[in-house]
Amino acid sequence: MNFLFNEEQTSLGETVGQVLADHAALTGPDPSRDSDGEVWAALAELGLFSLLVAEEHGGVGLGFVDLAPTVEALGAGLAPPLIASTLVATEAVNRLGDVEQRAQLLPDIAAGETAIAIASAELGRGNDPVFAECGLHDGRLTGRKIAVAGADVAQMLLVVTRTQSAPALALVPTDAPGVTVEPHADIDPSAGLCRVTFDNVAVASAQLLGEGSPGALDTLIDLGATAQSGMAMGIAEVMLKRSVAYACEREQFGKPIGSFQAIKHRCADLAVAVEAGKATSHYAFWACSEDAEDRASAASAAKAYCGEIACNACNDAIQIHGGMGFTWELGLHRFLRRAQVIEHAVGSRAWHYERVVAETLAAREVA
Repeated sequence: MNFLFNEEQTSLGETVGQVLADHAALTGPDPSRDSDGEVWAALAELGLFSLLVAEEHGGVGLGFVDLAPTVEALGAGLAPPLIASTLVATEAVNRLGDVEQRAQLLPDIAAGETAIAIASAELGRGNDPVFAECGLHDGRLTGRKIAVAGADVAQMLLVVTRTQSAPALALVPTDAPGVTVEPHADIDPSAGLCRVTFDNVAVASAQLLGEGSPGALDTLIDLGATAQSGMAMGIAEVMLKRSVAYACEREQFGKPIGSFQAIKHRCADLAVAVEAGKATSHYAFWACSEDAEDRASAASAAKAYCGEIACNACNDAIQIHGGMGFTWELGLHRFLRRAQVIEHAVGSRAWHYERVVAETLAAREVA
């Protein structure tokens, strides 16, 4: 099994990274969303949103694993989370949508004209992506979702809801009657997290994604968790590079602080963690692409482990930079803020570790 990415996959990630780097405000000290529209337009022109779409619908037809370096670049550049959400939703439509749904949605997604925000978290149970009090009964959707990234600018919502018998995924336009979107305060204002209220919203059967598929919600969770792990590793790698660069240039007692054992070992431990995390994330991307038997445990392991690494990497970077690390102007807080958002997206670390244990025990019983 070869986990080395080919030149095209790597080049794609580098190109996306360069586009994001051209918009310096994304990683500047002020958590602003002023450049989000320009970033979306630039990536749409690049063809990012067509990559997962089949050729028959105007896309390129790449696999989910092909986007691993690209998703890492999105994390490293602090791209609007709505971009990754749209990529995840695209793959969900590929796998769960029927012929009519794919024909209706995918061409507009490929052209960058439809952004899809994923609405799963609910107040009081935001760390459990399976829990849903937001109910769909007799074709009417009622409830409230929180922490929906980019819902205020998206055209479509992919909503985790519950019917009388089972969980369900519903595609709901943001301008549908009864849908109210309100931005709410959070640790990272640039993430664009919103509260979405559904008040007796009409949902036709044609809007249900993966209707009748018992694994539809698991598919969405696995894809979302894996994408979050990739963005987390993008953040962690930036923190490693910036920490090493600073340790090499900052001098104390006539020598670079990187020559001191305390700093040297901290950088070394961070480098080891980043490599281990990337390997875990890359395997999850592969498992999702190949629909491997251990897809669920691989995705949850990556989400939990990589989220932890990203948060630790941000904290280490702040410490290595000393007093400067705590200043607003240096901007390290931006990466820590985004890492915290990723940490709680698509389920908490504890929830995913528990899922890994449950999946592992279930596999042993089958064996």
